[in-house]
Amino acid sequence: MNTKKIVISNKTLVNTNEKIYFDKKLKIIETFAREDLEILEKIKNKEFEPRRILTLKLNAEEAAKQSEIKELISYPLIKKNLAYNLPHQQDGALKILRDFDGRALLADEVGLGKTITAGMVLKECIVRGFVRRALILTPPSLVNQWKEELSTKFDLNFKEVNKESEWENSELAIASIDKVKNFNNETNEFKHSTAHKIYWDIIIIDEAHKLKNKKTFRWKFVDKLQKKRLLLLTATPFQNDLIELYNLLSLLRRGHLGTLTEFRANFLVNGNERQPLNPRELKRKLSEVMIRRRRDEAKGIKYMKRIPKIQSVNLNWAEKRAYEEVADMLLLHYFDFNGNPINTTLAAHSILPKITSSSKSSIEFLENLISNPKYHKTTQDIAKEIVERLKKIPQDTKMDKLIELVNEINQKDKGTKILIYTKHPATLKYISDILRKQKFEITEFKGGLTNDEKSKRIKDFKEKSQILVSTETGAEGLNFQFCNNLINYDLPWNPMAVEQRIGRLDRIGQKKNIFIYNLATKDTMEEHVVDLIINKMCCIGLVMGELPIILFNMGLDSNGKSGSSKFEEKLMNAFLDSKNNLSKFASEIEKVGDEINKGIKEYEKTKKYTSELLD
Repeated sequence: MNTKKIVISNKTLVNTNEKIYFDKKLKIIETFAREDLEILEKIKNKEFEPRRILTLKLNAEEAAKQSEIKELISYPLIKKNLAYNLPHQQDGALKILRDFDGRALLADEVGLGKTITAGMVLKECIVRGFVRRALILTPPSLVNQWKEELSTKFDLNFKEVNKESEWENSELAIASIDKVKNFNNETNEFKHSTAHKIYWDIIIIDEAHKLKNKKTFRWKFVDKLQKKRLLLLTATPFQNDLIELYNLLSLLRRGHLGTLTEFRANFLVNGNERQPLNPRELKRKLSEVMIRRRRDEAKGIKYMKRIPKIQSVNLNWAEKRAYEEVADMLLLHYFDFNGNPINTTLAAHSILPKITSSSKSSIEFLENLISNPKYHKTTQDIAKEIVERLKKIPQDTKMDKLIELVNEINQKDKGTKILIYTKHPATLKYISDILRKQKFEITEFKGGLTNDEKSKRIKDFKEKSQILVSTETGAEGLNFQFCNNLINYDLPWNPMAVEQRIGRLDRIGQKKNIFIYNLATKDTMEEHVVDLIINKMCCIGLVMGELPIILFNMGLDSNGKSGSSKFEEKLMNAFLDSKNNLSKFASEIEKVGDEINKGIKEYEKTKKYTSELLD
């Protein structure tokens, strides 16, 4: 709950936000977190503390001044964990603590490592004893990455909060803001209202541009949190208009830009929300709460190119027939035990990626279907016939293409590291066994590994083996700057998942251009999806972290009704609507590509607009 700082005869007091005492001598200066709910009531009743208590408080304030933060005393503790010493990150953390007392908007351009700067602020506060209870709110896709970074780089173990009951016992808490912001209309409370009863020493919010609208439950949830320090991270503090910026800063320091009416009068030309009036004064006001550095200002960072390469896989006749049969089974003969059609939309989201992954993955799916009593005999009989044909196919053209590609990469640069991604454990085992027969040293990375096992396998990949074969588990929170060859054996239909894969190599410290090889079965839906996600989204010159902003602007970053991302849902629905007609599917994918292109152009305009005002 917010409270007001009030001046009475040049002395600063605090009100309860429940009773406000007005006087001609009163002047509201700004808002800050509630510290003493009873102080005004005591003054009203003339209940003053003894002189010795006042003396102790004055001495404490003096001691605090003498301990002004001039350096990061925690840096020697984390230096060994950081691969690179980037001065702008330390400078930013020091400024946030020294000049802004931990309440700031960190608006560095994309690619400068805002997470590391925020981690430095957090570590320094804990080492100095300023912070006992800390909360980090992130998008769901970044929770694990944040946990990993904080653990490995800052020796801080944050507990993920998913249930309401977990708040009380979580001093260092991290949560998906999309999960905890849910509102219960029956009780007229947030489902995670316990979080609002806790007084947090610091709260850090990643991708804070998602808080641009005051009317959303996301904004209201954050506003209601009790917090002494608040750090907002975003490269785009506003995108469509300056009211978004006003809303964001209202969370940070209420009244810093005046009331909304005053803001419109002082900083908008004739109320135009995109045209700033008094830009110099606005910049000055922003500089009191915001840190922003451009990429061309940061020293020690070199950005490498992403070079995409589509590897077409020409299925033989038998493979093509099996693929068509599975697709037709899903569209026409996918029945439950009673003979009722199963929700094809949900089925497609989980099954289609498997049948385009590998023959092993297809067989595993079909055999599970055959042995599961929830499916109708008609569906199971069709599945049996397909499995029998799949097992008789002597050649796996996709695997042949992978072997050819790996040998080609190795011949160009003997011993170079190669990272291979697949979505499915069955395909991972299949790839590893085949490549070992080709005399390559292989490390496998999949779910279920302990932290020690993960660390050992990362070390093995760096120091011993040439190839790491990984499922999506290896796409979160891991850094492989020493590798510059990525092969997507199969591709998720979610561009954010693909971006995470590429991001393991495209990190600060990467010294070579990154080659991104993508296997795509020709004359199937996969061919068009790979082209869209790789050539039109993930490898078009965007910096790591810009694609999520674009998808958010387009309303495609969150999950849809099926549980998959809205973007993935869009592609799956296009397939279902096409009835396995490839020409129709290709036409729908082209329309999606046009939408993405439009979204990218809008983002570029926003970037220019933001830069003109802030830089």
